[in-house]
Amino acid sequence: MRSLVQIIERVTGSVGYVTALIVLPLALATVYDVFARYVLLEPTIWAFELGYSLTGAHFLLGAAITLQRGGHIRIDLIYAKLPRKWRAGLDLTFYLFLLLPFLVLLSDALADYALRALESGERTGQSAWNPPIWPLRVVIASSFVLLGLQVVAEILKSVAVLIGRPIDPDPDERERPIVAAERLDDPHYRRAHAGRQEG
Repeated sequence: MRSLVQIIERVTGSVGYVTALIVLPLALATVYDVFARYVLLEPTIWAFELGYSLTGAHFLLGAAITLQRGGHIRIDLIYAKLPRKWRAGLDLTFYLFLLLPFLVLLSDALADYALRALESGERTGQSAWNPPIWPLRVVIASSFVLLGLQVVAEILKSVAVLIGRPIDPDPDERERPIVAAERLDDPHYRRAHAGRQEG
């Protein structure tokens, strides 16, 4: 189970890091379009569509790594106060019975949508550039497949917590600040600072 989670998360991380680089051509295209429009007085015919395509790819392909890192918005007023196993049970229920089936159906529909665009030669129709639409639709479908894979990894991590063999450390314990009272209860901390207090 651990090795499968590691493989999925390695793929998620690799795609996430490559996706982060999409910002560079997006910024360059935007800067060039502004320069061409206001300095050369020759606006481009491609910058608008390239811009929204790259922005969409950046947003959608980043969804899986955002899930992996726990970055999606969650109203955790009650959830955060629950024991780890309860949280794992809630996560498992949500991922397995709601999110994963939805992503499977959506990915299948989007893959078919992209295939039909490829076969028909459909174009965007949004500008004079008018590029083929299928590359963007392939990216959209792929992003939901990748998100589905990361959901599978989250399901396996939840199961591991429930059976008492967690794959990851508890994020709440890892991120929780150590307060002064806990440091005073720690014998290593007391020994390390005993000399300073005596001096």
